[in-house]
Parts: sequence; structure tokens; C-alpha cells
Amino acid sequence: MSGVWLLSLEALDEKDVPVMLRFSTGQYHGDGQAWMPRIQQAGLYRAGLFAGDLLRVSRSGYGETTLINADGALNYLAGYALDGRRAELRYATGSEVIDVLVGTVARVSYQGRMISLRLRDPIETLQQPHPSTRYAGSNVLPDGLEGTDDDIGGTIKPRVYGQVRNAEPVQVNSARLIYQVSDQDCRVSAVYDNGIPLAFDGDYSSTAELQSTSPSQGQWSDWEPPAGKWRRYQGYIRLGSAPVGQITCDADAPVTNAGAVMAAVATEAGAVTGDVSSLDAVGQLRLWVTDEVTTADLLDRIAISVGGYWRIDSSGKIQAGALAAPDTPTLTLRDHQIIDISREATGAGQNGLPVGHVLVECDPIERTQDSLAGGVSEARRARLSKAVREAEASDASTLSRHPLADDVQIASRLATRDQGKALASRILSLLSPRRDILTITARVQDAGGLVTGSTIRIVTPRLGYSSGRDLLVVGREIDTSRNRQTLELWG
Repeated sequence: MSGVWLLSLEALDEKDVPVMLRFSTGQYHGDGQAWMPRIQQAGLYRAGLFAGDLLRVSRSGYGETTLINADGALNYLAGYALDGRRAELRYATGSEVIDVLVGTVARVSYQGRMISLRLRDPIETLQQPHPSTRYAGSNVLPDGLEGTDDDIGGTIKPRVYGQVRNAEPVQVNSARLIYQVSDQDCRVSAVYDNGIPLAFDGDYSSTAELQSTSPSQGQWSDWEPPAGKWRRYQGYIRLGSAPVGQITCDADAPVTNAGAVMAAVATEAGAVTGDVSSLDAVGQLRLWVTDEVTTADLLDRIAISVGGYWRIDSSGKIQAGALAAPDTPTLTLRDHQIIDISREATGAGQNGLPVGHVLVECDPIERTQDSLAGGVSEARRARLSKAVREAEASDASTLSRHPLADDVQIASRLATRDQGKALASRILSLLSPRRDILTITARVQDAGGLVTGSTIRIVTPRLGYSSGRDLLVVGREIDTSRNRQTLELWG
């Protein structure tokens, strides 16, 4: 039975009144709504699960739906606002309606007798600059916390997510020796001058007190400078005496666990998260932002750091978790439902072989230093000479069986080496066994309800799957012209 493609679009009309537009490839009255049979071609769409280098899959793509406008009846759309708004594509066969994808409208163009709607994955709205603040450059010294146009005016203010260690704070008031490590509330726990910790002199209660009251100057200890004191207010610090060398500091935001940090980033961008608390168990993150960056890039960094993934579900919520082996399948595809099947590899490595060694960069610091005060210990000198520490895990049996087994390196922002070791071990146990990478094509009505991140069972005598194999859906492509769906599977 041939079906009907349904496309619903959220929009604002010329008076900014929210409206719902409904188009179809043919007559449809199944839900009692008025569907306009104007779709000429529903399009080609693809989406993928982002998990950094742990999965070899393109995360998302876009498609194009064309509407028939030979009679000009849809000319009114020129006055409507559709960009960035929700678009739902469904496939109806008889009484069954399958949700195929949810995206956003990226562009509307008018081509002769046709109207082209370019749709994108909902992630498109997160590929915009993440909300930030910039220094106004409005200081009238000795007053102000915004720098001047001659120094930091117009630059992005730093922001701490989770933790930061040995960061170089921005001097926002040169006359009063005031610095800023984050434009949001955080707790500065230590300040260093050329590697020497300065003495803490207490908290301020307001920015007014921050500017009006200086910390104690302190005294040099014996012959070795520096020896100033410092006080703090939210993301600001103020020194009691001019520094001898490079000022750095340590600070913690109100939340430091990975899941809580991801939720905080999403909230700032106006996005909603599902349950991402499972990421908290992986550990604390150190993420310090000093330049313009997209929200999607920040979420990518978090997912990579924990060996995890993230996606946007059909309700528009960000879903994330630690990458794991396939779970309980939500759907079974049997041989008669499979149009085509091919296996690319039987290993999770980039070379198609199992992974025998995992190296995790962790415990990052922001500023490496080799010119330090004489009183800095050798252990501290060694730590400040490297931007990250490393943790690794190897599987001797895998390396013996597969001499060319792949290596995986993860640029993580996990806060401690112990957390890095745990991540390396988990990823190794996940990627060192056999992991099949498949491409399967099926009819939309047989596999239309699947989403990336779900588990599917494949049962077919082809490729040795007579007893069935559970696999993770990591990518899918919808070809509406042939009513087919191609699935990229892993597991």
C-alpha cells in the first residue's frame, strides 16, 4: 500500500500570529485536519548521532521539500516567518502514521512554479554563537570593571563551566588591580603570582566594595617575592599589591559534574535537556571559554570529554549519555523486510579493526608556565609545564589477536587523572570486542519509528545473523521519493 507524506510547519503570519501549515503528497483526511496536497517531492534527509571519533558517522544533514505553486495560491508564504521553526515529516499508510523526522526550516526560496523548503536538523539552532557578554571598555579610571577601549573593550568576557585551573584572568581595572576569571558566579579558590600562592584576605559583598576596598598588601617572605594578598567577589579577584609576574588562578562554578555542566550550557542557549544526569557519574569537567564559540561546539566538547553522545529528540530536548553497547531492541527487522544490507567493518577503530589501546588527555590547565618563582616546588613546576596529563588502557589479548588494532585518543576535559583512567578503561572495554558496522535499507513503514540512539535487532541469514544481532542506530537517511530508509548501525 502506497502512503502519503505529511509535512507540518510552525510559522508566524504577517501579524506575528502563530499558525500551523499542513502539506501532503496526496489527499489525506485521517486526522480531521485540512492538509493541502501540494508536496511535489518530500526530499532526502539524514541525521546522525554525535560521539566524536568513537563513531564513524556524519551527524546531520539537510533535505529539501518542494511545494507546487503553479497557481500562486501559496504566494502568501512570502510574508510568513518559518526560519528556525519546527517542521515535522510523517508517513501515513492507512490508519497508521509514522513519525519520520523532526527538524527546523532553514530557508524558503521561490523558483518559478515551485516553492523550496530547505529543512535542517534541530541542531541548526544550536550552531549559532553561544550567548556571551563583551567588555564595554567604559572604565573611567580608577573606576569601572569593563576595561577601556585601549585594552579589552569589545572582547568576550571569560566564563567558567565546571572548573578551571591555572587560568590567566583578565585584568578589568589596571588602577585597582582587579581581574575577572568568569562573567558568571564562581568560587575562586587560589591565586598565584609566578606560581607562588598568594594569601587569601576574604570575600567582598558587592562590586561596590570590590572597587572601594583593597586587600592587605602583605609582605615578602625573606628574600623571595611575591607576597601580596587577594580577595574575591563572584568571578572577580582583587590584589593588594602589584604582581611580580604572571597572575593565574583556580576556580569552580556552582556545578562541576559533566551532566550538570551540559544542562547549564543548554539552558543558557534557551534549549531544554532531557535526563543527562548519567553523565555526572563520569566526573567533573574543566571548561573555560574565552572566545566566541557555538553552543553545539560546547556540547560536543562535553560529549567527547565523557566518551558520550548527544542528540535532539522529536520533542526538541537535548538527550545525552555515555556511549554504551546496544541495549534492549525496540524493533526487529527480519530478512524479508531488509532490502539491502552490507557490513563495512567488524571493528570500531578508524581502520575497521578492534581498538587495542585508549589514551585520554585529562586534568587540563589553561596556562603552562616555565618561568616561575624560585619557591615553586619541583612537583608543581613539572605539572605547570604540561597542558594536560594522560591516562591510558591497553588490551593485551586484542593486540595479540590484531597486531594492527587501532588506537583511540580522547581530548577530554575531565578534572582528574583517576577519572581519565576510568574513562580509558570503559572505552577500551566497549571498543576492543568485535563491533559490526552495517548499512541496511528498509521501507519507511518497516523502520520509520526509529531514532538515532535506539537499538534494533537484525535477523537474517545474510552476514551470519540468523540468530539475530542487536545494533545501535547511529545514523539514518530518509529517501522519500522511494519511501526507503537507510540505517547506519553499530554494535
